[in-house]
Amino acid sequence: MRQGRFVRRVAGVGLLLATVLGTGACAAEPIVAHPYSPWLVPTGTQSIPPATVAPVTPGQTTVPDQASVLSPSSVPSTTIVPSPTAVTNSTSMSSPTAVTTPTSTPSPTASGSAAETPSTAVPSGCRATVVYLDPGHGGNVTPTRATSGGSQGIFSGESANAGNEDADVFAVATQAMAALREAGYVVELSRSDNPDPLRQTLWQKGNKAEVARDGNPADIAVSIHTDVRANVGAGLIFYDKLGGYRQNESDGVRATFTNEATARLSQQYAAAFQAERERIQGATIAMTAGTEFPASRHLGSFGDIPIVMLSAPGVPWVYNEMGRTTDAGLSAAAKDIYARGIVAGVTASLPATVCP
Repeated sequence: MRQGRFVRRVAGVGLLLATVLGTGACAAEPIVAHPYSPWLVPTGTQSIPPATVAPVTPGQTTVPDQASVLSPSSVPSTTIVPSPTAVTNSTSMSSPTAVTTPTSTPSPTASGSAAETPSTAVPSGCRATVVYLDPGHGGNVTPTRATSGGSQGIFSGESANAGNEDADVFAVATQAMAALREAGYVVELSRSDNPDPLRQTLWQKGNKAEVARDGNPADIAVSIHTDVRANVGAGLIFYDKLGGYRQNESDGVRATFTNEATARLSQQYAAAFQAERERIQGATIAMTAGTEFPASRHLGSFGDIPIVMLSAPGVPWVYNEMGRTTDAGLSAAAKDIYARGIVAGVTASLPATVCP
């Protein structure tokens, strides 16, 4: 009997313990995933596929530092983004995939190099996209012979130009820089102020784009210019011209743009800029490969591609012009529209983060 009572008591304790332990369980908190967005586009903006290249009839338009606009070259349009091959003075570029969250907006540095790493975290194995913004002109600089880069041996200088262009395009560039940095891009300006405190030539500005990404080429370079509407209408866009050249007036030295992969990317990005600028400006923006610089301009060299493009064969370049709203330049509203078009063109071309 005693043994039976003992067994029943032990069994009762076991049942009590099981009951207590059973009430002590708790549910795990759910884990919420936060996937990265595949593309970063400002509110209300959609990524638009490259538009059809709009030919420009020779003699149809001219710009301050171009006498006439050539028809598009035979560079094939493509939506595939290959890595540039090592052709002349070029380096490989990675294809974009993901984006990061916005970052702060620092000011340009006094040296003219305004690149800065975003404060937001970049996914492991990835890096921020580097954008090189080139507000045109900035002061009268006597042509000198390029000592390095894709335009090595070629003469080029710089000019202040008319229509308040220097100040207007610098204002557009700084506004675009702030927005792009806020979106997570790394941005460098070709000049830090207006006028340019370094008094750089065109070949020096182009060379800076080739090393803007920690000694490597920027992912994209964007020149910003203005002209009278009689010459450019609402605006023009030039992209890298395969086979484009510049030749010295003095000694006949000649340099040619030969990087096919960079030219393809440049045309693809230019088409994205064309679509975005047309959407934002509500007007037609013409696009062509390169543009004419006649010997009669006495620029030190003549040819059919801007020196900044020729100097940076590893950087896909998009060269923008916008028609001035008055003889004094761009109105405040026009500068805002231009800046928004530049930002939309960049975000439609590349995400803020590149993951090789």
